[in-house]
Amino acid sequence: MGTLLATSTLSVSAQEGGPGGQGSGSPPEQTRTADGSVWVKTDIISIMADSEIPQLHFWFAVDEHAEHAKFQTSYVMIVEFEDLNEDGAYQSGEALHFAPLAAYEWSLTTGSVVEDGITTEVWLKYTKSGVRAGPVPLTSEPAALEGSGSVARFEDVTLQIWAHIYLNDYQGLVTDDRGANVSYLVEGRSELKMDIEIGNFPFSSETSSVALQTLQKEDLDSGDPQQNRHRVRTRERTHNNTIDSSMNWTTIGGNETQFERMNGTDTQCMDFIDAASAVPQGFFSWVDQALITWPGGEQELVYVNASYVPTGAGIAVYLSYPNFDGGSILHDPSIGLYADAAPSMGLDTDTLLALGIGGVVILAVLIVLVRRK
Repeated sequence: MGTLLATSTLSVSAQEGGPGGQGSGSPPEQTRTADGSVWVKTDIISIMADSEIPQLHFWFAVDEHAEHAKFQTSYVMIVEFEDLNEDGAYQSGEALHFAPLAAYEWSLTTGSVVEDGITTEVWLKYTKSGVRAGPVPLTSEPAALEGSGSVARFEDVTLQIWAHIYLNDYQGLVTDDRGANVSYLVEGRSELKMDIEIGNFPFSSETSSVALQTLQKEDLDSGDPQQNRHRVRTRERTHNNTIDSSMNWTTIGGNETQFERMNGTDTQCMDFIDAASAVPQGFFSWVDQALITWPGGEQELVYVNASYVPTGAGIAVYLSYPNFDGGSILHDPSIGLYADAAPSMGLDTDTLLALGIGGVVILAVLIVLVRRK
Protein backbone atom coordinates (compact mmCIF):
# COMPACT_ATOMS: atom_id res chain seq x y z
CA MET A 1 0.00 0.00 0.00
CA GLY A 2 1.28 3.47 -0.85
CA THR A 3 2.05 6.07 1.77
CA LEU A 4 0.70 9.54 2.25
CA LEU A 5 2.98 12.42 1.48
CA ALA A 6 3.74 15.52 3.52
CA THR A 7 0.94 17.31 5.34
CA SER A 8 0.09 20.99 5.34
CA THR A 9 1.98 23.89 6.82
CA LEU A 10 -0.20 24.92 9.74
CA SER A 11 0.19 27.97 11.94
CA VAL A 12 -1.78 27.89 15.18
CA SER A 13 -2.46 30.61 17.73
CA ALA A 14 -4.56 30.18 20.89
CA GLN A 15 -7.47 32.56 21.32
CA GLU A 16 -8.43 33.86 24.77
CA GLY A 17 -12.08 34.10 25.85
CA GLY A 18 -15.19 33.12 23.93
CA PRO A 19 -17.00 29.78 24.12
CA GLY A 20 -13.76 27.83 23.91
CA GLY A 21 -11.29 30.39 25.17
CA GLN A 22 -8.40 29.43 27.40
CA GLY A 23 -9.43 28.53 30.93
CA SER A 24 -13.16 28.81 30.22
CA GLY A 25 -14.02 25.12 30.55
CA SER A 26 -12.88 21.63 31.42
CA PRO A 27 -10.33 19.73 29.29
CA PRO A 28 -11.61 17.13 26.80
CA GLU A 29 -11.90 13.55 28.04
CA GLN A 30 -11.63 10.34 26.02
CA THR A 31 -12.60 6.73 26.79
CA ARG A 32 -12.91 3.48 24.82
CA THR A 33 -15.74 1.08 25.59
CA ALA A 34 -15.76 -2.73 25.48
CA ASP A 35 -17.12 -2.77 21.91
CA GLY A 36 -14.19 -0.64 20.71
CA SER A 37 -16.09 2.59 20.16
CA VAL A 38 -14.43 5.81 21.33
CA TRP A 39 -16.21 8.43 23.42
CA VAL A 40 -15.03 12.04 23.62
CA LYS A 41 -16.62 14.52 26.01
CA THR A 42 -16.19 18.13 27.07
CA ASP A 43 -18.53 20.37 29.01
CA ILE A 44 -20.16 21.30 25.66
CA ILE A 45 -20.16 18.24 23.38
CA SER A 46 -20.36 14.44 23.60
CA ILE A 47 -19.04 12.41 20.65
CA MET A 48 -19.20 8.68 19.94
CA ALA A 49 -16.97 7.26 17.19
CA ASP A 50 -17.91 3.86 15.72
CA SER A 51 -15.13 1.29 16.05
CA GLU A 52 -15.50 -0.31 12.59
CA ILE A 53 -16.38 2.48 10.14
CA PRO A 54 -15.76 6.25 10.02
CA GLN A 55 -19.01 7.33 11.64
CA LEU A 56 -19.45 9.98 14.34
CA HIS A 57 -22.46 10.74 16.55
CA PHE A 58 -22.52 14.00 18.52
CA TRP A 59 -24.87 15.79 20.91
CA PHE A 60 -24.87 18.35 23.74
CA ALA A 61 -23.11 17.15 26.89
CA VAL A 62 -25.88 18.58 29.10
CA ASP A 63 -28.36 16.42 27.16
CA GLU A 64 -26.88 13.24 28.62
CA HIS A 65 -29.26 10.78 26.91
CA ALA A 66 -29.52 12.74 23.63
CA GLU A 67 -33.24 13.29 24.11
CA HIS A 68 -33.24 16.77 22.64
CA ALA A 69 -30.82 16.59 19.69
CA LYS A 70 -28.41 14.05 18.25
CA PHE A 71 -26.53 14.41 14.98
CA GLN A 72 -24.47 12.01 12.87
CA THR A 73 -21.75 12.36 10.24
CA SER A 74 -20.66 9.28 8.28
CA TYR A 75 -18.03 8.87 5.55
CA VAL A 76 -19.80 6.58 3.12
CA MET A 77 -18.28 6.38 -0.38
CA ILE A 78 -15.27 7.28 -2.48
CA VAL A 79 -15.86 7.98 -6.15
CA GLU A 80 -13.90 8.94 -9.26
CA PHE A 81 -15.87 11.17 -11.62
CA GLU A 82 -15.50 13.13 -14.83
CA ASP A 83 -16.74 16.69 -14.35
CA LEU A 84 -18.95 16.78 -17.44
CA ASN A 85 -20.69 20.08 -16.69
CA GLU A 86 -17.41 21.69 -15.52
CA ASP A 87 -18.84 23.04 -12.28
CA GLY A 88 -16.13 21.44 -10.15
CA ALA A 89 -18.66 19.50 -8.08
CA TYR A 90 -19.86 15.90 -8.18
CA GLN A 91 -23.19 14.80 -9.66
CA SER A 92 -24.12 11.12 -9.74
CA GLY A 93 -24.40 10.99 -13.54
CA GLU A 94 -20.67 11.82 -13.75
CA ALA A 95 -19.40 8.78 -11.81
CA LEU A 96 -16.70 6.57 -13.35
CA HIS A 97 -15.84 4.25 -10.46
CA PHE A 98 -16.95 4.11 -6.82
CA ALA A 99 -16.63 1.99 -3.70
CA PRO A 100 -18.52 1.95 -0.39
CA LEU A 101 -16.05 2.76 2.39
CA ALA A 102 -17.65 0.09 4.60
CA ALA A 103 -16.22 -2.49 2.17
CA TYR A 104 -12.76 -1.87 3.68
CA GLU A 105 -11.20 -2.59 7.04
CA TRP A 106 -10.72 0.43 9.33
CA SER A 107 -8.59 0.85 12.41
CA LEU A 108 -9.44 3.42 15.08
CA THR A 109 -6.56 4.75 17.17
CA THR A 110 -6.54 7.47 19.82
CA GLY A 111 -4.21 9.82 21.63
CA SER A 112 -3.95 13.03 23.58
CA VAL A 113 -1.69 16.04 24.13
CA VAL A 114 -0.91 17.03 27.71
CA GLU A 115 0.82 20.30 28.60
CA ASP A 116 1.79 21.14 32.20
CA GLY A 117 -0.50 18.39 33.44
CA ILE A 118 -3.55 19.66 31.51
CA THR A 119 -5.03 17.84 28.50
CA THR A 120 -5.08 20.41 25.70
CA GLU A 121 -6.13 18.03 22.90
CA VAL A 122 -7.55 14.56 22.38
CA TRP A 123 -7.62 12.92 18.98
CA LEU A 124 -8.91 9.86 17.18
CA LYS A 125 -7.77 8.52 13.83
CA TYR A 126 -9.53 6.31 11.29
CA THR A 127 -7.12 4.57 8.89
CA LYS A 128 -8.31 2.57 5.89
CA SER A 129 -6.64 -0.72 5.00
CA GLY A 130 -7.57 -3.53 2.60
CA VAL A 131 -10.89 -5.08 1.58
CA ARG A 132 -13.00 -6.26 4.51
CA ALA A 133 -12.96 -10.03 4.97
CA GLY A 134 -16.37 -10.36 6.61
CA PRO A 135 -19.77 -8.70 6.14
CA VAL A 136 -20.11 -4.93 6.36
CA PRO A 137 -21.04 -3.62 9.83
CA LEU A 138 -24.74 -3.24 10.58
CA THR A 139 -24.12 0.40 11.49
CA SER A 140 -22.83 1.29 8.01
CA GLU A 141 -24.80 3.55 5.70
CA PRO A 142 -25.42 2.51 2.07
CA ALA A 143 -23.54 4.35 -0.66
CA ALA A 144 -25.65 6.64 -2.82
CA LEU A 145 -24.80 4.60 -5.93
CA GLU A 146 -26.25 1.11 -6.22
CA GLY A 147 -24.13 -2.02 -6.36
CA SER A 148 -20.77 -3.05 -4.93
CA GLY A 149 -18.83 -0.73 -7.22
CA SER A 150 -15.09 -1.01 -7.84
CA VAL A 151 -13.96 -2.19 -4.41
CA ALA A 152 -10.82 -3.93 -5.67
CA ARG A 153 -9.83 -0.90 -7.76
CA PHE A 154 -9.55 1.31 -4.66
CA GLU A 155 -8.04 -1.32 -2.35
CA ASP A 156 -4.63 0.37 -2.26
CA VAL A 157 -5.93 3.92 -1.93
CA THR A 158 -4.65 5.43 1.31
CA LEU A 159 -7.31 7.25 3.30
CA GLN A 160 -7.00 8.64 6.80
CA ILE A 161 -9.39 10.76 8.87
CA TRP A 162 -7.58 12.30 11.83
CA ALA A 163 -9.97 14.16 14.15
CA HIS A 164 -8.98 16.57 16.95
CA ILE A 165 -10.83 18.39 19.71
CA TYR A 166 -9.02 21.12 21.61
CA LEU A 167 -9.28 22.79 24.99
CA ASN A 168 -8.76 26.26 23.51
CA ASP A 169 -9.79 28.04 20.32
CA TYR A 170 -7.16 28.50 17.67
CA GLN A 171 -6.77 30.18 14.32
CA GLY A 172 -5.38 27.79 11.72
CA LEU A 173 -3.49 28.89 8.62
CA VAL A 174 -2.70 26.59 5.67
CA THR A 175 -0.13 27.81 3.13
CA ASP A 176 1.42 26.44 -0.05
CA ASP A 177 4.68 26.94 -1.90
CA ARG A 178 3.17 29.62 -4.12
CA GLY A 179 2.26 31.98 -1.27
CA ALA A 180 -1.47 31.20 -1.23
CA ASN A 181 -3.13 30.66 2.13
CA VAL A 182 -6.45 29.93 3.80
CA SER A 183 -7.40 30.47 7.44
CA TYR A 184 -10.06 29.05 9.73
CA LEU A 185 -11.06 29.20 13.38
CA VAL A 186 -11.54 26.02 15.41
CA GLU A 187 -13.74 26.44 18.49
CA GLY A 188 -12.26 24.81 21.58
CA ARG A 189 -14.29 22.08 23.34
CA SER A 190 -17.21 22.24 20.87
CA GLU A 191 -15.73 21.40 17.45
CA LEU A 192 -14.12 18.21 16.15
CA LYS A 193 -11.72 19.29 13.41
CA MET A 194 -10.66 16.59 10.93
CA ASP A 195 -7.70 16.17 8.59
CA ILE A 196 -8.65 13.98 5.62
CA GLU A 197 -5.66 12.63 3.70
CA ILE A 198 -6.04 10.70 0.43
CA GLY A 199 -3.17 9.21 -1.54
CA ASN A 200 -2.21 6.54 -4.07
CA PHE A 201 -5.41 7.11 -6.05
CA PRO A 202 -5.69 5.25 -9.40
CA PHE A 203 -6.94 8.03 -11.67
CA SER A 204 -8.38 6.89 -15.01
CA SER A 205 -7.34 10.07 -16.81
CA GLU A 206 -5.62 13.41 -16.33
CA THR A 207 -8.98 15.17 -16.05
CA SER A 208 -10.95 12.99 -13.64
CA SER A 209 -11.64 14.07 -10.05
CA VAL A 210 -12.31 12.48 -6.66
CA ALA A 211 -15.29 12.91 -4.34
CA LEU A 212 -15.97 11.69 -0.82
CA GLN A 213 -19.61 11.14 0.05
CA THR A 214 -20.57 12.01 3.59
CA LEU A 215 -24.02 11.42 5.04
CA GLN A 216 -25.44 13.95 7.49
CA LYS A 217 -28.30 13.14 9.87
CA GLU A 218 -29.97 15.70 12.08
CA ASP A 219 -32.84 13.66 13.53
CA LEU A 220 -31.42 10.94 15.80
CA ASP A 221 -32.61 12.29 19.16
CA SER A 222 -34.33 9.78 21.43
CA GLY A 223 -37.01 12.12 22.77
CA ASP A 224 -40.47 13.00 21.49
CA PRO A 225 -40.18 13.32 17.68
CA GLN A 226 -43.03 15.83 17.69
CA GLN A 227 -41.08 18.14 19.99
CA ASN A 228 -37.48 17.66 18.91
CA ARG A 229 -37.51 18.11 15.17
CA HIS A 230 -34.46 19.52 13.40
CA ARG A 231 -33.75 20.75 9.90
CA VAL A 232 -30.63 21.37 7.85
CA ARG A 233 -29.93 24.84 6.52
CA THR A 234 -27.31 25.40 3.86
CA ARG A 235 -25.64 28.79 3.85
CA GLU A 236 -25.53 30.03 0.30
CA ARG A 237 -24.69 33.33 -1.32
CA THR A 238 -28.15 34.28 -2.59
CA HIS A 239 -30.45 32.40 -0.18
CA ASN A 240 -30.68 29.85 2.61
CA ASN A 241 -32.06 26.45 1.65
CA THR A 242 -33.81 24.49 4.43
CA ILE A 243 -34.16 20.71 4.02
CA ASP A 244 -34.34 17.57 6.16
CA SER A 245 -33.26 13.93 6.05
CA SER A 246 -36.73 12.60 5.19
CA MET A 247 -36.74 14.39 1.83
CA ASN A 248 -35.63 12.43 -1.24
CA TRP A 249 -34.33 14.12 -4.38
CA THR A 250 -32.70 11.01 -5.82
CA THR A 251 -35.42 9.85 -8.19
CA ILE A 252 -33.46 11.35 -11.09
CA GLY A 253 -29.71 10.85 -11.40
CA GLY A 254 -27.46 13.87 -11.29
CA ASN A 255 -29.79 16.20 -9.39
CA GLU A 256 -27.29 17.10 -6.66
CA THR A 257 -27.21 20.83 -5.88
CA GLN A 258 -23.88 22.64 -5.67
CA PHE A 259 -23.07 24.72 -2.60
CA GLU A 260 -22.41 28.32 -3.48
CA ARG A 261 -19.17 29.64 -2.02
CA MET A 262 -19.71 32.31 0.64
CA ASN A 263 -17.86 35.59 0.25
CA GLY A 264 -15.52 36.80 2.97
CA THR A 265 -14.65 33.41 4.48
CA ASP A 266 -12.54 30.36 3.69
CA THR A 267 -14.98 28.04 5.47
CA GLN A 268 -18.29 26.73 4.12
CA CYS A 269 -20.99 25.34 6.40
CA MET A 270 -24.36 23.67 6.73
CA ASP A 271 -26.31 24.06 9.97
CA PHE A 272 -28.52 21.67 11.92
CA ILE A 273 -31.30 23.90 13.27
CA ASP A 274 -34.10 23.45 15.77
CA ALA A 275 -37.29 23.43 13.70
CA ALA A 276 -39.38 25.16 16.36
CA SER A 277 -37.01 27.98 17.33
CA ALA A 278 -34.97 28.17 14.06
CA VAL A 279 -31.84 28.33 16.24
CA PRO A 280 -28.75 26.61 14.73
CA GLN A 281 -27.43 24.00 17.17
CA GLY A 282 -24.94 21.87 15.24
CA PHE A 283 -23.00 22.01 11.98
CA PHE A 284 -20.91 20.26 9.37
CA SER A 285 -18.31 22.58 7.82
CA TRP A 286 -15.25 22.44 5.60
CA VAL A 287 -12.41 24.67 4.46
CA ASP A 288 -13.03 25.55 0.82
CA GLN A 289 -9.47 24.75 -0.26
CA ALA A 290 -7.36 21.62 0.12
CA LEU A 291 -3.60 21.11 -0.09
CA ILE A 292 -2.10 18.90 -2.81
CA THR A 293 1.41 17.56 -2.25
CA TRP A 294 2.84 16.68 -5.67
CA PRO A 295 5.57 14.10 -6.36
CA GLY A 296 8.80 15.83 -5.38
CA GLY A 297 7.16 17.66 -2.46
CA GLU A 298 5.76 20.84 -4.02
CA GLN A 299 2.51 21.90 -2.34
CA GLU A 300 -0.44 23.66 -3.98
CA LEU A 301 -3.75 24.91 -2.59
CA VAL A 302 -6.77 23.99 -4.74
CA TYR A 303 -10.48 24.72 -4.40
CA VAL A 304 -12.84 22.15 -2.91
CA ASN A 305 -16.34 22.18 -4.37
CA ALA A 306 -19.27 20.53 -2.66
CA SER A 307 -22.72 19.34 -3.66
CA TYR A 308 -25.59 17.85 -1.68
CA VAL A 309 -28.84 15.95 -2.01
CA PRO A 310 -31.36 14.56 0.52
CA THR A 311 -31.60 10.79 0.11
CA GLY A 312 -34.53 9.95 2.38
CA ALA A 313 -32.12 8.43 4.91
CA GLY A 314 -29.95 11.49 5.38
CA ILE A 315 -28.40 14.34 3.43
CA ALA A 316 -25.52 13.29 1.22
CA VAL A 317 -22.75 15.90 1.02
CA TYR A 318 -20.04 15.29 -1.57
CA LEU A 319 -16.63 16.91 -1.08
CA SER A 320 -14.98 17.11 -4.52
CA TYR A 321 -11.22 17.32 -5.11
CA PRO A 322 -9.36 17.96 -8.39
CA ASN A 323 -6.93 15.49 -9.92
CA PHE A 324 -3.76 14.92 -7.83
CA ASP A 325 -2.33 11.96 -9.74
CA GLY A 326 0.89 10.68 -8.16
CA GLY A 327 0.50 12.90 -5.11
CA SER A 328 -1.78 13.24 -2.11
CA ILE A 329 -4.39 15.69 -0.86
CA LEU A 330 -5.19 17.05 2.61
CA HIS A 331 -8.53 18.65 3.52
CA ASP A 332 -10.10 20.04 6.71
CA PRO A 333 -13.80 19.48 7.47
CA SER A 334 -15.35 19.76 10.96
CA ILE A 335 -18.40 18.80 12.98
CA GLY A 336 -19.54 20.59 16.09
CA LEU A 337 -22.12 22.36 18.20
CA TYR A 338 -22.86 26.01 18.86
CA ALA A 339 -22.16 26.34 22.58
CA ASP A 340 -24.67 29.12 23.17
CA ALA A 341 -27.49 26.99 21.66
CA ALA A 342 -27.28 24.22 24.27
CA PRO A 343 -30.75 23.17 25.46
CA SER A 344 -31.92 24.02 28.95
CA MET A 345 -32.07 20.62 30.63
CA GLY A 346 -34.34 21.46 33.55
CA LEU A 347 -37.29 19.46 34.82
CA ASP A 348 -38.97 17.24 32.25
CA THR A 349 -42.62 17.53 31.28
CA ASP A 350 -43.82 14.71 33.58
CA THR A 351 -42.04 16.26 36.55
CA LEU A 352 -43.43 19.70 35.78
CA LEU A 353 -46.93 18.22 35.44
CA ALA A 354 -46.57 16.42 38.76
CA LEU A 355 -45.34 19.58 40.42
CA GLY A 356 -48.20 21.51 38.87
CA ILE A 357 -50.78 19.05 40.18
CA GLY A 358 -49.08 19.07 43.56
CA GLY A 359 -49.12 22.85 43.59
CA VAL A 360 -52.82 22.90 42.84
CA VAL A 361 -53.48 20.46 45.69
CA ILE A 362 -51.37 22.49 48.11
CA LEU A 363 -53.13 25.70 47.06
CA ALA A 364 -56.55 24.07 47.56
CA VAL A 365 -55.59 22.91 51.06
CA LEU A 366 -54.38 26.39 51.97
CA ILE A 367 -57.62 27.94 50.73
CA VAL A 368 -59.66 25.49 52.85
CA LEU A 369 -57.54 26.25 55.93
CA VAL A 370 -57.93 29.99 55.42
CA ARG A 371 -61.68 29.68 55.08
CA ARG A 372 -61.91 27.64 58.29
CA LYS A 373 -60.29 30.40 60.32
